[in-house]
Amino acid sequence: MRGIFCSLILASVSLFAQAQPTTTYGNFKVVDQEIIYQKVFVQDSVTAEKMAAFYKALPYVANVTVSGDEVSFDVNDIVVDYKKFQFTQVATPPIIQTGKYSGKVTAAVKDGKYRLTFRTLMVTGNIGYKNISEKDRLTNYATKNSATILSPDWCKPNTLGLLDKAFTDKLQYTELQKKKDSDDW
Repeated sequence: MRGIFCSLILASVSLFAQAQPTTTYGNFKVVDQEIIYQKVFVQDSVTAEKMAAFYKALPYVANVTVSGDEVSFDVNDIVVDYKKFQFTQVATPPIIQTGKYSGKVTAAVKDGKYRLTFRTLMVTGNIGYKNISEKDRLTNYATKNSATILSPDWCKPNTLGLLDKAFTDKLQYTELQKKKDSDDW
């Protein structure tokens, strides 16, 4: 009898732990009733000026400004290349396949690392039950309970997981390569 009672308690504790609502998934989290992407990258010799030059060269980035050790810019219509990350069309939700993601990014530089914070995330695309033709807050779709927790439907490798990979791929700073002279072959 005692063994059955202990098993029931362990099973109920396990179910309770699995049912806990989440406010984070990968590099996404809910902050002040808004979903944001935030990630820290280690990068030696990174400066705000170098980052500004890098981001100015990207076709989906606009309004790059530098203020001290921070670079701010707008991101317009990032598209997720789900095939690049080895996901099939069948396994990828329509909003990831058709979605275009926009928002405001701040890159803060500090001691050989930098932190990207992508806020005011907006989306257009086909979510399956609705075609989002005007930019709308991603928070409206990826959260629930008045934007206090992430929606379990979005907390999957093929949804926020893919979006996480795409944002990292598109926004991670890399050193600009100097152009070689044509005589140097």
